[in-house]
Amino acid sequence: MTVSPPKSGPQPSTLFGKFVTGGTPKLRSVILLVGVLTAPWFVPRARGDWTFAIMGDTRGPHHTTTGVSPDLITIATKIAQLHPDFVLHCGDLCNGDDTNGLTALTYAQQFVNWKAAMSPVIASNIPIYTVRGNHEDNGETPEAQAQLKQDYYNAFAAYMPTNGPNNGAGDDQRGYTYSFAHNNATFFAVDQYFYNNKVSEPGNHTIDQAWLDQQLQAANTPYKIVMAHEPVYMTTGQPHDEHFFGTDTDAETRRTNFWNSLGNNGALLYACGHVHNLSVGLINDNNSNGIYQLTSGNGGAPFELVETNTDAGVSTLFTNGSNYGFALATVSDTAMTIQYYLLNTNDSSWTTASYTTAIEAIPEPSSFLLLATGMLCLIPLARKRRARTVS
Repeated sequence: MTVSPPKSGPQPSTLFGKFVTGGTPKLRSVILLVGVLTAPWFVPRARGDWTFAIMGDTRGPHHTTTGVSPDLITIATKIAQLHPDFVLHCGDLCNGDDTNGLTALTYAQQFVNWKAAMSPVIASNIPIYTVRGNHEDNGETPEAQAQLKQDYYNAFAAYMPTNGPNNGAGDDQRGYTYSFAHNNATFFAVDQYFYNNKVSEPGNHTIDQAWLDQQLQAANTPYKIVMAHEPVYMTTGQPHDEHFFGTDTDAETRRTNFWNSLGNNGALLYACGHVHNLSVGLINDNNSNGIYQLTSGNGGAPFELVETNTDAGVSTLFTNGSNYGFALATVSDTAMTIQYYLLNTNDSSWTTASYTTAIEAIPEPSSFLLLATGMLCLIPLARKRRARTVS
């Protein structure tokens, strides 16, 4: 829309000129100085491309002797060769209690074995960010479950951010749930098992939604990525319900609130695992924001079938149920492109899928918009000052 200037009086050629032509010389100088000093802080900086990896479900088979997949070290070696900025792990690092009673493995030893298998990444000084999966929460007794939770904390909490929700004794999720920013992206890792008491159904299917809402609203990066273990929607049509929130009426409300929170706050990627294959789905929230769900459950656990009876409203874009591997996201100022690295276990060779996921950046506020907004706020001050001068 074009606005015609008044036909009389000084006609500045720019919006900034309009602000600085009136008022006293002192006020004009102040306004110009504010503009010059603050503009560089608001200019979105050009960044070089950077990468991060996404993986999950690296546990071993039921007859495991280590608690981790024998293919994990091959996967870790490939990730280290690509040298991403960091790795996201969507849970089910180890077997936990799922060993068929054949192996007298402690939980702590399984986490030691996992770190050994991931040693190519660790030795390359590539940070790894983890969340718990159900196999980090599957103790057969309350005592065993508490020990497994503590052993996970002992193994990983020191390497995780400590800004998770702390609601007092018994509800302190620091070391389990957290967020962090890196370059032009913010990541939110949500522990889906903190309230799991194996008795209360809502406890099995709840998170600290208020904390996540607050964190998403506070982040102002072009990319926001949420990571947890279980899918929210089924993209590969498993014969039994695997989505985290459940299927009753209350569960559907929780699921809708979660998905709307992502979409309304610009989080366009939800990374998860749990289902042992690779899939990408696109699901709209209630405001028609399209959110990608990347199920990266092909980290070495025994495969599950890819089926077609998906949840309503899911557009399944890609599936693979025969190759272990990981995803690699390349992030630029304008788009995030995700490639899928697929391992051929017969000869340990690697290929990339022909499909890629492309997610456009949500633009950061421009320097012009932010500076113009600030200048508009100064108009009343300028008018009052000029009125005093005239009088």
